[in-house]
Amino acid sequence: MADGYGRGDQGGLAERVGASMPTAAPRSPARHCFVEGEPALLVEWRQGSGGWEGRVMSMVWVDAVGWATVERWLPAVAVTGRQGSTT
Repeated sequence: MADGYGRGDQGGLAERVGASMPTAAPRSPARHCFVEGEPALLVEWRQGSGGWEGRVMSMVWVDAVGWATVERWLPAVAVTGRQGSTT
């Protein structure tokens, strides 16, 4: 039993385990960013008629509901990589 639990129709243990390993998922395009000084998640860029726009997701407080997730397209100048930065 050099292969562990023996060899069946599916091969040895090492071959069965190796065959079932999932492939790595591609790296997520989402990036942390700030919008109006608040943290957000940048999920996509697109070229709009007025220039580049970023699709961001953020949390906002809605008095009647509480915290809500908002997804919106904003001009690139409104999406920053650092808190308080405009570039």
